[in-house]
Amino acid sequence: MPARPSRRPVAAFWLIAVLSLVLTACAGPAAAPPSAPATSGPTSDPGAAIDVDALLAAAAAKDGQTVRVTGNFLADEGSAQLCALLMESYPPQCGGGVRLTGEVPGDTLELLDTTKEPDLKKMWWGYVTVTGTFRASGADGRPVIELGEISLVEG
Repeated sequence: MPARPSRRPVAAFWLIAVLSLVLTACAGPAAAPPSAPATSGPTSDPGAAIDVDALLAAAAAKDGQTVRVTGNFLADEGSAQLCALLMESYPPQCGGGVRLTGEVPGDTLELLDTTKEPDLKKMWWGYVTVTGTFRASGADGRPVIELGEISLVEG
């Protein structure tokens, strides 16, 4: 008489299959990944720094927004501006730019180049990145950045 095949491997397979289905069904739906909180309104992050010429070219679109701009800083004891270019006279002169309003921290001024001669007007200059609110037309009709932050660009 021929040997009969055992039913144990088939029964074990079905038992595992049924248990897998039961455990999967009991687990319920997978939890959704947490989503980022919803934000409303414009963001105050100005993104990557742009140069002065790019800011002036987009003046209408950037009006009233927080901007981050890199350029040549030039200041005397009464005013400050961010220049598209700095003319190489001594002291330097600004070639096209944006007026800056607000306080420039003393520790930042110490890092900038300055006039040292007593017979010359006191001035500071250097390559910086500023962050602040841009106004396409300030009080005198010229573009202005209301200074929030200023930092020296290394290099």
